[in-house]
Amino acid sequence: MRYTNEFKVGVTLIVAIAVFILGVRYFQDLPLFRGTYHLVSEFDDAGGLISGNLVRINGVGVGSVDDVFINPETQRVRVEFHVHKSIPVTEGSTSQIAGFEALGVVRLDVKLGPVDAPVIPEAGLVEGIEAPDILGSLSEKAPTLFDGIESTLETLNSVLGTAGSLLSEPDSDIRQTLVSVQRSAAVLDDFLSSERTRLSEILQNVESFTGNMAGFSSDSADSLSAVVSHLNQALVRLDRNLESFEMVSASLSDVMRKINEGEGTLGLFVNDPGVYQKLDSVLSSLDALLIEFRTNPDKFMKEFRLVEIF
Repeated sequence: MRYTNEFKVGVTLIVAIAVFILGVRYFQDLPLFRGTYHLVSEFDDAGGLISGNLVRINGVGVGSVDDVFINPETQRVRVEFHVHKSIPVTEGSTSQIAGFEALGVVRLDVKLGPVDAPVIPEAGLVEGIEAPDILGSLSEKAPTLFDGIESTLETLNSVLGTAGSLLSEPDSDIRQTLVSVQRSAAVLDDFLSSERTRLSEILQNVESFTGNMAGFSSDSADSLSAVVSHLNQALVRLDRNLESFEMVSASLSDVMRKINEGEGTLGLFVNDPGVYQKLDSVLSSLDALLIEFRTNPDKFMKEFRLVEIF
């Protein structure tokens, strides 16, 4: 099937127009196959914003600036821009010109309002907020900064001058300190030079000792292993003895607690002062009885019969 030249030209024009439209939308940061959402903001100063600059929401590029011009009615800068239609810009949203005009990097940042607020209609107004003038602030603070820098430089110059004068004077403390350090370094260098041979021998002896220890360890590995095994067994027995000692100590502590609290015979004996008084009375009576028996034994012997005694 053959096509006429008119048909080919028509198809070519249609394809060219489609490519042109898609290219324009691409370079204007417009979605290729989705709709856009046009909005308007007004500012006192454009701050270098021009058509085609990027529009961002939360740091993400979502559109571009369509036009920047002076509104005759308000005498303010009117900025028309678009964002992706999938992003709802609700009431309470604000816009702000950001970036550095001197570097040619200027953009329009949009901060979205509450999620549950009504959506701003097509071509609606988004409140514009003036961005802080960083360069202006720096210009205002420049004299103070320069004064501080100048004062710092004068202080540094004074310190360096004082240090230079101290270094040039032979009797200054810094000069004497540097001379002492130099002498100490010279003495240390002489000592290292004179003792270099001995230091080398010491290092060789240390190396030989470590080698001998390594050889001893490899030759006596079995003996060392046996010693370590016996040591581990002794530690296990010591651990068991400590556990037994802890059990005995706990039992003894419980017994002492019961005694202190007056539990049991011994506890009553220790904690009841009446028992001590009764015992003291009994001992006193027994002592008097023994004294009486020693001084007058007949008084007690006559009460016993001869048959009962023998």
